[in-house]
Amino acid sequence: QQQQQQQHNSRRTFLCASPVSLARMSAVDEQETTTEDTAAAAAAGAYPFAEVEPKWQEYWEKEQTFKTPERNLDKPKKYVLDMFPYPSGAGLHVGHPEGYTASDVMARYWRMKGYDVLHPIGWDSFGLPAEQFAINTGAQPAETTAKNIANFKRQLKMLGFSYDWNREVATTDVDYVKWTQWIFLQLYKKGLANQSEVSVNWCPALGTVLANEEVINGLSERGDHPVVRLPLRQWQLKITDYADRLEAGLEGLDWPSGTLTAQKQWIGKSEGCNIEFEVDGLDEKVSLGSVAFVF
Repeated sequence: QQQQQQQHNSRRTFLCASPVSLARMSAVDEQETTTEDTAAAAAAGAYPFAEVEPKWQEYWEKEQTFKTPERNLDKPKKYVLDMFPYPSGAGLHVGHPEGYTASDVMARYWRMKGYDVLHPIGWDSFGLPAEQFAINTGAQPAETTAKNIANFKRQLKMLGFSYDWNREVATTDVDYVKWTQWIFLQLYKKGLANQSEVSVNWCPALGTVLANEEVINGLSERGDHPVVRLPLRQWQLKITDYADRLEAGLEGLDWPSGTLTAQKQWIGKSEGCNIEFEVDGLDEKVSLGSVAFVF
């Protein structure tokens, strides 16, 4: 019974090591753990993370353990993709490793099952927060973004995730932006991008248009600034031209019902008609426009 209790304590200590590792990513993580502390932890049956984690993380980086292999067509493949984080100045929060741990478990599992696994990481670094920080502080976004990315990268490496860092990408990279512009041009050439005046969520304080999900009770999600509805000429992509294909692609997916509903609402499939009226004294008809019925 004593042996079972020791094993239980060991497992419990191991599972609780993640919060300790997270704590080390703050200012406290700059303090060095002494040899005596490590020895004392080992003697108490605790997981000596300060000794084990750096050792193997250094080995993985040196040996390129998680580098995506050259494709072997005789082997099955898996693409394990995380949602890229926005590299804020505050660094990682507990929500980041919570999700990344789950995807990393799957990446390791498929590798051990003999699959070729692509498990990259990158940074969703092009956005409103960087712009606002630059406006408020006068700092160059390129400099602050690079600094924040370096800190995020340091923290993620401390957690020992099995990313292929050779595939790292940031949405602020010139080479990345070049391809987003190229994609837009292809959409424009196909007639799928056009300008029109539509009612939008305009935030004067932020100086930008906000998506519906970025507005909460009439205020901007970032900063709680007032948001007004007004007509504005802007570029639009004709996603509705592909509504049927997009919605059909949701069939058979093992996703939560709430996620599927959100996707359908984003796709925005609708059916309607144009109504024309004859007016006394006019030779032409007046169109009411489109009446849409959303399903």
